[in-house]
Amino acid sequence: MKLDNRNKVLIIGCLVLLFATYKLALSKTMAVQKEHGDLKSKSIQAEDIPLQLALLAQKERYYDSIMQQMDIGDTSVQNNLLRTINEQAKIRNVKVMDFNPPHTHILTDHKQLTHSIILNGGYTDILQVVYTLEQKGSFGDIVHMDFEKKKDYRKRKSFLEATVFVQHVE
Repeated sequence: MKLDNRNKVLIIGCLVLLFATYKLALSKTMAVQKEHGDLKSKSIQAEDIPLQLALLAQKERYYDSIMQQMDIGDTSVQNNLLRTINEQAKIRNVKVMDFNPPHTHILTDHKQLTHSIILNGGYTDILQVVYTLEQKGSFGDIVHMDFEKKKDYRKRKSFLEATVFVQHVE
């Protein structure tokens, strides 16, 4: 054999030996190392579970307190709205003249309910009742408010009447 053939056999032998070493030792080691990294990240996530549960419990208490602040019970929105209006009407010396059932408008993926409320009283008192409706509960948006000065000819007195539309989406 010549020197060139020996060099070729030596190079091919080294390549075969390198390939065999990778297949027999290195590939398994790298697979075990990758699996170790995955298991380590899963164990770190498992250590965070009690902390996440505590955070979720804290969020639940926070949202419950918000619902209590907004005075939302288990009854329907219409009952809560009427109860809040009556409470505020007593405080502000406003009369609830009319509370009609909601007008329902069905859209493609949701329902719009519009409540019509007629209030009778002083201007600032009516505004305070409407402000409370808007801010206190999640009853929806005040989409329209109309003031009208009316006169009672029997008593010869004028009074202010407000029509309020409260709209919410279900």
